[in-house]
Amino acid sequence: MNYGVDTLLANIAQIGSATNIARSFYVADFFDVLIIALLIYTAILLFRQTRSFLILAGIAIVIGIYVVAQIFNLYLTVLVLQSFFGVFLVVLVVVFQDELRRFFELVAVFGTRERKVQPLIASSPAMDEIIQAVAHMAHEKIGALIVVHGRENIDRLVEGGVTLDGVISEEVIVSIFDPTSSGHDGAMVINRNRVETFGGHLPLSNNFKEIGKHGTRHSAALGLAERSDALAIAVSEEQGTISIARDGRLRIVENIDQLTLELDAFLQEKFFEGSRGFVRNIVQKNLAQKIFSLVAALVIWFLVAFQAGTVQRDFALPVTYRNLPDAYIVEDSLPRTITVTLEGRGQNAFDRVDASSLELAIDASTVKQGSNAIRITGDLVKRPLSLSVVHVDPQVIRLTVEKFSRERIPVRVRTTGSPAMGYRVAGATVTPSDVMILVPEGMRTPEAILTDPIVLEGVHESFIANPHIVLPLGMRLEKEDDGLVIVAISVERQ
Repeated sequence: MNYGVDTLLANIAQIGSATNIARSFYVADFFDVLIIALLIYTAILLFRQTRSFLILAGIAIVIGIYVVAQIFNLYLTVLVLQSFFGVFLVVLVVVFQDELRRFFELVAVFGTRERKVQPLIASSPAMDEIIQAVAHMAHEKIGALIVVHGRENIDRLVEGGVTLDGVISEEVIVSIFDPTSSGHDGAMVINRNRVETFGGHLPLSNNFKEIGKHGTRHSAALGLAERSDALAIAVSEEQGTISIARDGRLRIVENIDQLTLELDAFLQEKFFEGSRGFVRNIVQKNLAQKIFSLVAALVIWFLVAFQAGTVQRDFALPVTYRNLPDAYIVEDSLPRTITVTLEGRGQNAFDRVDASSLELAIDASTVKQGSNAIRITGDLVKRPLSLSVVHVDPQVIRLTVEKFSRERIPVRVRTTGSPAMGYRVAGATVTPSDVMILVPEGMRTPEAILTDPIVLEGVHESFIANPHIVLPLGMRLEKEDDGLVIVAISVERQ
């Protein structure tokens, strides 16, 4: 058996272990699979509305053959398909240019397009005007094509036309489609609660099976429904029938009541579906496509990401503490650093990892005075989501904590020796005049803190010294920077 099959079978054997798959599936992998599944699902919804879906399926089969050829090391097949893939992206853009444009528009602006007016509401007076106008034109066999905007931008699909931005009314709609009107052969676009344009031209559909015996007006309605999420209403001037084009399908409605229900459902889904309906759609709508997308994304993850392998690296992280009670101070930590082994996928897993951003933080809110044994787990390590913790060493640290009180104590200057003959010390000023001291619990608080001795022997002029302060055994400064003080000694003649 060749190397490719051996590698594949070895990886499949690894997946058979629940422990291995749990270790190999990181948080980043979850988002990886989710994003790829969403992209596949979106592509399926877009391409299935057009006849180009069969072309997409053909390309998917070619890619599948290439994967199998790689696994079984079919040299000639791999060589030929690699040559094909060299121009594959260009072919893809040429063949699917409309679908790709719509796909990227959905990814970029889905749900973010601003509206300047209130939405067209189901069972509203504006919708009633549309229904009455359609009923009138169907009865009189007046041809009409009305587009009700969805969430997607359809400006790129509507060519020409006259901007109206008018109020929706039966009279306006009927007058636009009057056979003597200059714009009666085009499409009227309703954008939310206004008649946006009329007399526009829509792309025609090539799905003659779906169009059947209908004419150009119905072909335009279906062409728009194949390329956007809008709903189009077509009234036949020969037969007086009413057809609805939506989601790449064209169907005749039997009566006005059915048309009302169709418009209600469309508006509720696009603009007014509540949280329950949203959750229901996530779970139930297009369930087969969603399951297929998820399975396909998992297969791609296995073939690409899982087989890329993992890389491990050790980091020595200092131990930090959070939520330590105000009265407690960490006296000692053994050890002071922890060796953490991190694992990432692929050879470049650590290329963008800044070691200084890694942190091992212990929640010290429950520590007690004295010695505390703290267990170290991977959850305590702050790290990128693309990395997982394989091992920490040691797994237990010893934390010594003492309880202190904070006291502000005055600083007194201590001197030694005497000035030169005929001179005396007129005064001594210390800055700061007091410092914050941490006094261990049970220890008496001193009345003052002395400085290191300042030598006055033989001095005959004023000077400035920078002595340290001397703390009693067991006490410490709240801020280490307070250890040095400035003392101004004033010397004068007697």
